[in-house]
Amino acid sequence: MPPEVGRMALGWAVFLVLGAGVLLLTLTPGTPQFVVTLFTLSLGLLLGLAVAAGVVWSRRRAKREESL
Repeated sequence: MPPEVGRMALGWAVFLVLGAGVLLLTLTPGTPQFVVTLFTLSLGLLLGLAVAAGVVWSRRRAKREESL
């Protein structure tokens, strides 16, 4: 994974998680807005997890190729 892509995706993930987290503090549970915001928070967390997994995988692959 190119570093630029990882940084951009991580930036989006942080933006989604922080924005949705702040909104969840102000919304009433059970409303449609709350559900959509909770879904957005989940997407941000999944994106962050995917970026972290991609970074770990690419670093391990680079170390493996370096040792050969």
